Amino acid sequence: MEYKIVKRYLDIIASILGLIILLPLYVIVALSIKLESKGPIIYKQLRLGLHGREFTMYKFRTMVAGAEKGGVYELKGDKRVTKVGRILRLTSIDELPQLLNILKGDMSLIGPRPPLTYHPWKFSEYTVPQKKRFMVLPGITGLAQIHGRKDLDWDRRIEYDMEYVDKFSFLLDLKIMILTVVKVLTMNDNLNVSKTVKEKRDYPYIKLMYATNDPIIAKIAEDSGVDWIWIDLEIRGKKERQGHLDTRISYHKIEDIKKIKESVNKAKLIVRINPMYDGSKEEIDRAIEDGADILMLPYFKTIKEVKEFIYYVNGRAKTCLLFETPEAVENIDKILSVPGIDYAHIGINDLHLGLKRLFMFSLVADGTVEAICNKFREKGIPYGFGGIARIRHGLIPAEYLIGEIYRLGSSIAIVSRSFCNVKEDYETIEKIFKKGIGEIRRFEEEIRKKDYRYFLKNQRRLKKKVAEIEENMKKGREVI
Repeated sequence: MEYKIVKRYLDIIASILGLIILLPLYVIVALSIKLESKGPIIYKQLRLGLHGREFTMYKFRTMVAGAEKGGVYELKGDKRVTKVGRILRLTSIDELPQLLNILKGDMSLIGPRPPLTYHPWKFSEYTVPQKKRFMVLPGITGLAQIHGRKDLDWDRRIEYDMEYVDKFSFLLDLKIMILTVVKVLTMNDNLNVSKTVKEKRDYPYIKLMYATNDPIIAKIAEDSGVDWIWIDLEIRGKKERQGHLDTRISYHKIEDIKKIKESVNKAKLIVRINPMYDGSKEEIDRAIEDGADILMLPYFKTIKEVKEFIYYVNGRAKTCLLFETPEAVENIDKILSVPGIDYAHIGINDLHLGLKRLFMFSLVADGTVEAICNKFREKGIPYGFGGIARIRHGLIPAEYLIGEIYRLGSSIAIVSRSFCNVKEDYETIEKIFKKGIGEIRRFEEEIRKKDYRYFLKNQRRLKKKVAEIEENMKKGREVI
């Protein structure tokens, strides 16, 4: 039987036994609260539960009536907390009424703590990876509570909640329960000592980058909402690696950097240089002098190449590492420990060749991209992968790929070459870009409101589509 089902039975038994055994304590606490201050014995509060649904959570009241007008969290020395309330919080007895929530099916003994519906931010403002925490019932105690509880900032708490969902098991629950008892008995981390809630953060769109050396198209792309214009200088070894594939070799020139820089106002200029070679320093210096905001290093294999690249850049521009060799992936932990890495991207085209996969999006379907993304996220490095076609277009439909980009917490993507036929006249290109980028942004707005189940379903659709394409490739059929 699945542990999730067994856990529910254990929760029901534990909550019934707890309510019976602790009934005398409930009576004593209720009388103490009532005798000290006016107001209800039980404090009711809306919280976010399974899949982001709202429910009413119960606690023994520990503050004076109406205290929430002065803020939702207690700080050290908060005068709104009653004397009885201080004891209840210190001993965590204030949480005991949540046994009723467990019996009702709103909560579990163990799980991520349920946040307020509006604080630290609304459900729609959680990033998609963060929404994973809502895939299980919230708990009275959880992984975050045994690692610092109220002294952790929200981002760190949510990281622990996501880790709990990933490692969900009986043994983990048992460990959390034992350590929670220790925490309660020693009264560690039971009171807030500082402000742990951050200000509302931006939840940005995916940063879109588009490759062109045409100043007019660059300006059209920028005005349509593209964030980075990409000059692609990489030529060394690329034809040998990809010449047999239907991929584009840009043949951009270093002189194009200055032209594009002069044509755009808001968009950042990202320049993919050649892999490290004898002339790399001169190439990097020239690219920076001509206006590159971000330099991308492709096809590296060793930590030595990365260190040399960052040394040559010397803080004069942002750096982006393009992970597209098996050797780079194999050495990823050491490479990401190098100071000075601002962004990272996964080059699934070259990487799938190096790993001998049939199709470049096989790496997305088989978990390879997810494993690499997790490494970037652990280091706090913004990252990206994949090329996006227009909505309802693409070998892998753009909707599937955008959904997976959001699920994996990626914040950067390439606008693919199939997005627009650059041989069209500029007026047509402008119409295509404005409509196409607008559709992508509207789709992003739509999926940001979804709970995590949507993204799991989307992942299954993407895997199915990749499997179909792989099957056709094996049979030698044309893939369309």
